[in-house]
Amino acid sequence: MMGIRGVGIDIVSMSRFEKVYAKHGQRLIAEYFAEEEQSMPIASLAARFAAKEAVKKALNTPSILFKNIVIGSPAREAKIVGQEFQGRVWVSISHEKDNAVAIAIWEAD
Repeated sequence: MMGIRGVGIDIVSMSRFEKVYAKHGQRLIAEYFAEEEQSMPIASLAARFAAKEAVKKALNTPSILFKNIVIGSPAREAKIVGQEFQGRVWVSISHEKDNAVAIAIWEAD
């Protein structure tokens, strides 16, 4: 029977994320986002960054690379690329004005 194995939450300041993007540009995008995420608008990238942080917290696995956590569109489930894990990771993202927040729930046997 599937049960909740972990929960993670994160919040990102979009203005701070934009400043980091302005400084690091494509290097930031290439390091943290999967190819299918890289062309998204900056607000969507900030929200997905929060979701990736939440996924890492839910899985309690800091060794997973950010770009190997792929947040679907619409954001409902995260895929983990290149690493074995059991179960599913559900995500929910919201953003309002300067903040993006995400929660991740890891469900497994």
